[in-house]
Amino acid sequence: MRFLEPGTGRHTSIPPVAYDLTYDDVFMVPRRSAVGSRQAVDLSSPDGTGTTIPLVVANMTAIAGRRMAETTARRGGLTVIPQDIPIEVVTEVTQWVKQRHLVLDTPIVLAPTQTVGDALSLLPKRAHNAGVVVDENHRPVGVVTDEDLTDVDRFTQLADVMSRDLLLLDADIAPGDAFDTLDGAKLRAR
Repeated sequence: MRFLEPGTGRHTSIPPVAYDLTYDDVFMVPRRSAVGSRQAVDLSSPDGTGTTIPLVVANMTAIAGRRMAETTARRGGLTVIPQDIPIEVVTEVTQWVKQRHLVLDTPIVLAPTQTVGDALSLLPKRAHNAGVVVDENHRPVGVVTDEDLTDVDRFTQLADVMSRDLLLLDADIAPGDAFDTLDGAKLRAR
């Protein structure tokens, strides 16, 4: 990106700026790029994880929410919360994100009395398409996956369709050990 030098119309290198700039302060000038298509941009990280999560997520209301902030923060990225969100909500989201586990994804937690319809609306929000069913003491009592919900009436309670075959692992287990344990158990939800 280059800025137009004020009053000249000439392209210049980015000058040192001693203050923050906003969209109202700059005019971005379109120019040619060696990138033929936005589809050709490679977002994969060089650390070998294979992740393609962006480093910075734009402040777009439909994109930059609590879940995206959690995911990108866990991978070392940044999510810019939209400017039209009330400061109290931004504060609450920021505190929530900072309390998340550094490695483990925040699970979808459901009650046994919730319905298949409830689960169907939530499960796509995670890559693993699974939810943890917990009792009134917040202890896991089952797991429900999208496979459990196939061809089931939407008003059926999760207690009737959940798998009660649980394998519980300590949250502090090394990721490699967790993978080996789960892989060896041959469970459907991983």
